[in-house]
Amino acid sequence: MQPGPVWRVVDGDEAEMISAVLGVGKEFLNSAPTGEAPGHRTCMIYAAMVCPFLSSPEGRRSEASDMYGADLPKGDARGSGGAVVAYNDYGFKQTAAGPGVVYGAPIEIITYNRAADLQDELTAALANDETTAGKAPAWLGENEQLMDSAFRRAMLSPAERRALAAQKRAAQARKRQQKQARTSRKKNR
Repeated sequence: MQPGPVWRVVDGDEAEMISAVLGVGKEFLNSAPTGEAPGHRTCMIYAAMVCPFLSSPEGRRSEASDMYGADLPKGDARGSGGAVVAYNDYGFKQTAAGPGVVYGAPIEIITYNRAADLQDELTAALANDETTAGKAPAWLGENEQLMDSAFRRAMLSPAERRALAAQKRAAQARKRQQKQARTSRKKNR
């Protein structure tokens, strides 16, 4: 994926901090990884509107999470405020918990409290977003399936990588054995 704006939804505390930093013109970089992948602007606005947890302050976590050291118990309310934030770039970072996404500097923020607050943004985004017309944005590249496959490989944990490598080696060994068996049969005819 080429560098460029990528979007994600953040909670009220992070939204307040990013708004304050953008308001005074300072650069903010958070090098802590997250399990939340980047998305298109339109997709993240839509996600903030339809996800039960993100769409209202009363939304509660359906599952507990302790990924990357954040202890988030099941049933916690989202709380007031949230935002859809654009970042200038992103990358991946391997951690003991597995791969995480690290975002660059925030460059734009759309704050909201409830899903209805984002309706005008979504309407405008759908009217202008080339991804709704069936054409992939230029930064996705020519082959969206190839990009999706590369993203899935990048998100594998070290244990999953080792398991896939072992499967690949086993498949190659089977192919070699089958080839040798065919060659032997031909020789013995």
